[in-house]
Amino acid sequence: MKRAVVCMLCAVFLLGLTPSAKADDPGYFLSWQQKKDLLNLGRIQDAAGTWYDVWICPGYTPPASYSWKHLKMAGADFHEYIEANKYHSLKEGSKACFNWALQECGLGFTVKGIPRAWGENFSVARTRTERRVFGWWMAYPWAFLESTVETAFRGALGTVGTAGGIVSGVAIVPAYHALDSAVAGVWNLGVNTIVIPVVGVTWNTVIGPPLALVGQKPAESRVDGFWVTIVAPDRAPVTRQLSPEEARLLGQWGLLLLKETQPLAQQQQALDKHATEQEAQLRRALLSLRNETEQKRAELRREKAALVQQLATTNEQAAALLGQRALLATGGNGEAEVRRYLEGLHVASGDIAGILALLRTHAAPRTVAPSPVRPKTDPLQRSVDVIGKSAADALK
Repeated sequence: MKRAVVCMLCAVFLLGLTPSAKADDPGYFLSWQQKKDLLNLGRIQDAAGTWYDVWICPGYTPPASYSWKHLKMAGADFHEYIEANKYHSLKEGSKACFNWALQECGLGFTVKGIPRAWGENFSVARTRTERRVFGWWMAYPWAFLESTVETAFRGALGTVGTAGGIVSGVAIVPAYHALDSAVAGVWNLGVNTIVIPVVGVTWNTVIGPPLALVGQKPAESRVDGFWVTIVAPDRAPVTRQLSPEEARLLGQWGLLLLKETQPLAQQQQALDKHATEQEAQLRRALLSLRNETEQKRAELRREKAALVQQLATTNEQAAALLGQRALLATGGNGEAEVRRYLEGLHVASGDIAGILALLRTHAAPRTVAPSPVRPKTDPLQRSVDVIGKSAADALK
């Protein structure tokens, strides 16, 4: 055990002799500069300038930067207590709670909502009574039932909501603003500034030297995208300053590229512009054609309906019979009988299908459109429905 500790210390000592070591080593193992980068940054740079990030090696610099960053964040958290913005937010939060409690819940949902519910329910009852709908004499008692249930629900929920909003504005919101900065500051100071960086540095001390001693030089073929990743250029940890000669060389190369490729770029821009204009023109033409076609279709449908109506006036008996839609239900006896009659006249099968379609389409319209049958109700079920409607109004 002691021998292993001594070997580890020797390795760390040898790695500390970086200034006296060679800058690069073309062998299998990491060069001295790469060993230093791995220990300090948790990353390795190859001869081509590509950086490789080793996931399990945090380095010494990143934990230190992380600690300093969150130390400043902790200071900013505690500094909020002497800033006016914190107390302005507290005021706005409490004001919003009071506004919801008194205006939205108390006045809007309860005080104004109850009379509105009575007015709507009795208005429906009046309409049913005036039209003498079947069972109209139950319209007002039913409206009274609905209004009573909704009044009880709105009163109870409005009272609870108003009380809850006032308590939130007086106690909950101030308590939150009193504690949120302290909790965030303590977390940033204790966990992010001390615990996490110390753990990272300790782990790097354990894992870094062995990886630096026996690790092989990085290569793109040995990158798995998880354990080892290539660092994007915008996240490279070191930016090397260009020499004046390198800057001149890159600048001249850029000018040459711009000069040689500019004609092709201009042609591509002109082609893209022409294609965009052609597509827009085709879309406008297609939209115009579609609108024109739809207008003609609507006009033809109106003419067809008018012609059928005109023909119906010349044969009122057939039109009245056609109004009994069940006679021509798909697959029904009425349709089969009409089909047999037409077949007896030797009418083509295609024409028979068209005739039956016309008869079904232009049946005499009802004065009231049929609607799906709703589930049966009773006072209890209707009360539940009224409460659900009021609850939906409260959630708006």
